[in-house]
Amino acid sequence: MADSKWTGVFAFFLGATLGVVAGMLLAPKSGEELREDVTDRLNEGAKRARTATKAVTRRAQEMANQVQQSVSDIADAGLRASRKVTRS
Repeated sequence: MADSKWTGVFAFFLGATLGVVAGMLLAPKSGEELREDVTDRLNEGAKRARTATKAVTRRAQEMANQVQQSVSDIADAGLRASRKVTRS
């Protein structure tokens, strides 16, 4: 299921990118203006990708910290329970 979701997302972005490139190539602009536009759009896309990567990395770290805390809490509870059973 997850592979299907990411394949769809990738296909969407690929299609959007190809559409933008085709539109730019068919636009009545000079070569220099077109190169500037392509460069600007690529830089903007790279900036968005870096921003998205930072957000995903931050969220993944938060989730990892939550899982680590939960595992630690469960381990502590298990130790307390085993000590209680051992004393009985």
